[in-house]
Parts: sequence; C-alpha cells; structure tokens
Amino acid sequence: MKISIHQPAGFNEIGGRSNNEDSIYPIPGTATVSDRLFLVCDGVGGEHKGEVASFLACKHISDCFSGIGESEASKTFVQKAVDSARDAFIETEKNDPDTVGMATTLTLLYFDNTGAILAHLGDSRIYQIRNGKVIFQTKDHKWVNELVESGVITEEQATQHPQRNVITKVITASRSDEADYMQITDIQAGDFFFLCSDGVLEQLYDDLLEYHLRDNPDNHPEPIEILEAIKNECAHKTNDNFSAYLIKIESVEQQKAEEEKVNEKVVNAVIPEPVVPQQAAKKPRGVLFGLITFAVIFCSGLIFHFVRSEKQAEKALFESKVNVNGRDTVQVEIPGRAVAEPEIAD
Repeated sequence: MKISIHQPAGFNEIGGRSNNEDSIYPIPGTATVSDRLFLVCDGVGGEHKGEVASFLACKHISDCFSGIGESEASKTFVQKAVDSARDAFIETEKNDPDTVGMATTLTLLYFDNTGAILAHLGDSRIYQIRNGKVIFQTKDHKWVNELVESGVITEEQATQHPQRNVITKVITASRSDEADYMQITDIQAGDFFFLCSDGVLEQLYDDLLEYHLRDNPDNHPEPIEILEAIKNECAHKTNDNFSAYLIKIESVEQQKAEEEKVNEKVVNAVIPEPVVPQQAAKKPRGVLFGLITFAVIFCSGLIFHFVRSEKQAEKALFESKVNVNGRDTVQVEIPGRAVAEPEIAD
C-alpha cells in the first residue's frame, strides 16, 4: 500500500501554562508531504521537567524510525523505539537530579507499506475521521476509565472525579509500560488523522472536531486552514498546553495489482506457454488423420479394381463361349427374357 498525504499541519502552543511541556515531531513548520512519522507528546510532572521528557521522547523515537524507510513497523519495533526513549530518561536522570520522575504521554502515527501504524501511551489521543465522522479513536490510559469499565463509577462521575487526571501508562524511567499498538489498513483518500494532547480536548469535543473536518462540497480547505480553526477553538480558553498534528490522505495506491503481476511472471517462468504443446499435439493428429485417409482411399481403390477385374473376366469368359458355338447363338438363353417360337398358320 502506497499512501500519499497533503501538506501536514501542526501546532505546539503554551496555552494557559507558564512553560510548554508539549513536544511534537516534526517540529512546527518543518513537516512535508514526504514525512511518514508524526508524534505528539505531553510532558508530565511540572517541576519534574515534563518538557525534557516530551523532547527526549520525540528525539529518540524519531531517531529509531529514521533508518526504517517505509518498511513495516512491527509492534516489537515500535516498543523498542519507546524503550529507547526510556533509556534516555534513565541516563538523563543520572546526570540531572531535577529530572527524576519525569514522564510523558505519546501518540505515534507512522505510514508504512501496510497502512497506518498507531501507538499511544497516556491521555493524548489519535483520531481517524472519514466524511466528517470519527471512525476510530484511541482509548485514554486513565485510572477513572478503568473504574468505569469495572462498573465502580459511571462515565458522568468520571468527568468530576478528583483523580480524573491520573494516568496509568506513560514513558518514564521508573517502569516500562507497553504502548498500545494498532495497524489500520482501512484507509481512503480524504481521510484525516488527528493527533492531539489533552489540552486540545479541553475545548474540542468529538462533535466539534467532526464539524471542522466535515465534508463540504462547496469548500475544500487545506489541513493548515482547518487546523488554524481548531487552534482558535483552544486559544485563550485552554488552561493546559495544547498541541496537535492534522494529516489528510491524498491518495491510496493498493499494491495488489503489482503483486499479481509478479506472481504471473513467476508462473510463466515455471509453466511453458500453452501454445507450444498445442501446436505440437496438432501435428501428430494431422499426420495420423492423413495416413488413415490415405489407407481408406487406397483400400477402396483396390476393392474397386478387384471388382472391376472380376466383371471383366466374367465378360471375357462369356464372349469366348459365344464365339465357339456361333451357330447356336439363337439358342442362347438371356436371363429375364424368353424367345417365342413362330406360329404356323393352318
């Protein structure tokens, strides 16, 4: 599968905070249509240098992907990239005590030859939108979500729970959390992928996101225009940092036809062209048919010649008898005819 994208659009805003703990990759203003990897990370910890954590995650994960090209990014590969960021956290904390306890969320989108690879940790989110409707979104790693799933509290109670911001999965030095990994193959031209930190979600609920990404036949804004409108929804309203990336799919080229051509070449290399054996098979049948025809004609000629010779022999024999008894010719009996004696008048 070969996926082409429109010009990606991203923002990384400080919001209502005194410092920005969010990081995105590629850094704002540098993304191109050739980019395959997109990251949005939200640093956690405040005084524990969340901005260092998000920066290190983007740096080391992108470094891991830099040598993969468009090859398939397996779950094992993605987890190794996440673990490389954790290793960087460990080394940084050894050299800088102020960073001890730092952590970050992660949203990762990567386009390879199988489709879209998604991975996430924490409460930053990834959406897939088609024709103005959300058809997929990641599930936040929050403690209140686990309480809702277990039936302890309701979804409404979760929005007001005092520990609603407790995250259960992050990248951090103190433990190794496994990222949720997804592979999406149902991708169409015109689909959007939207990655964002939870600061965006303070103001942008699902219906509002669908409104901005709706299918409008009279207007086809570019992703940068759409993202500017989304940024305005958050500006001067969001208490947290807010960051996002918006990627629109331009085209999807299935490689099935190419695979069939390759398979056809392999088959043709193994199996000879059917025309050759057919021609070879026709020649013996034609010769055999000719021989049989010749034999029939030959035998018919022999029979005809034999019958004719018999008749000529009988005729010769008959004529020889007549010549010997010339005087008795009137007395020769002709089959099927009688010779009447003349009547004598009284």
